[in-house]
Amino acid sequence: MMRPQSEILQGEALERLMHATSGHATVADLRDLEAWRTRSAAHADAYRRALGIWESLGTAAREAKTATDHVMIAGQVRAGGRPVGRRAFLIGGAAAAAATVAAGFVLQPPLGLWPSLPDLMADYRTGAGENRAVALAEGLSIEMNTRTSIVRRPSDDGEERIELLAGEAAIAAAQNASKSLTAIAADGRVFAARAQANLRNDAGAVHVTCLSGSVQVECGGRTATLRAGEQLAYSPQLVSPVAVVDPAMITAWKRGLLIFRDEPLAQVLDEVNRYWRGRIVLLNTDLGHRRVTVRIELARIEEVVSYVRSVLGAKVRTLPGGVVILT
Repeated sequence: MMRPQSEILQGEALERLMHATSGHATVADLRDLEAWRTRSAAHADAYRRALGIWESLGTAAREAKTATDHVMIAGQVRAGGRPVGRRAFLIGGAAAAAATVAAGFVLQPPLGLWPSLPDLMADYRTGAGENRAVALAEGLSIEMNTRTSIVRRPSDDGEERIELLAGEAAIAAAQNASKSLTAIAADGRVFAARAQANLRNDAGAVHVTCLSGSVQVECGGRTATLRAGEQLAYSPQLVSPVAVVDPAMITAWKRGLLIFRDEPLAQVLDEVNRYWRGRIVLLNTDLGHRRVTVRIELARIEEVVSYVRSVLGAKVRTLPGGVVILT
């Protein structure tokens, strides 16, 4: 029995959305997705229903960046900005109108599902589950974790400067480095000379962990000096007190591991989703509150689903594009 065309298109829409969220998508890929979405009314409807799946699963509330995302799901406007009506096509031409929509589609991803244009244009970028080592200068290096975007900024002769747009990276300034390293993350700056630190930027919520030596952090009008094993967290609303942490836990990703000790399952899966090519959606609130201690090998990350099913008794349903629903 042949599948209905609407079901085929919805499956394709989900797969395209998942590719867009994988971290591998380029600007050309996103424009291709927009071209696919506007191919016909059936394609637009399939795309809208695919976004609706995210909304109905409760993920859109967590991912949505603007009210436009919610309006778009309701089918009231086109993705990516202001509506494009018949008058726009008649006066400005279909090509110009389509270009306006496509530009907004890339600049303002619906539901925040894929990297923004600045992230896509970063000097260094990793996709889901990838890491990358970059040598900036003699004795200066960065190691990038999953879904990370970094740009190089203009700097003085005695300094290298980078900006962590999103994601996580370990920075290192060796003893023989001829320059110091400044890392910008959201509203703060980290200064490293003969030191190592781990930086993580989650939509402006930043955690800075000193791994060796000492680093200076400037944020929120204050300066703090961190020594090995100390962490400072800051966001536009708050600068937290310096805390003592386990550097081995923070940098387990460098060894291909995720380690959780007595953490709620929902929090574990949120972290796993950073590495997952697709999305794991947990719909069972009680299950999400269960506390677990687990060690996950990133090379075998798919085994986390088997663990939740066999050990915690979750029901598992898979959808196209790497979507896994746990109930």
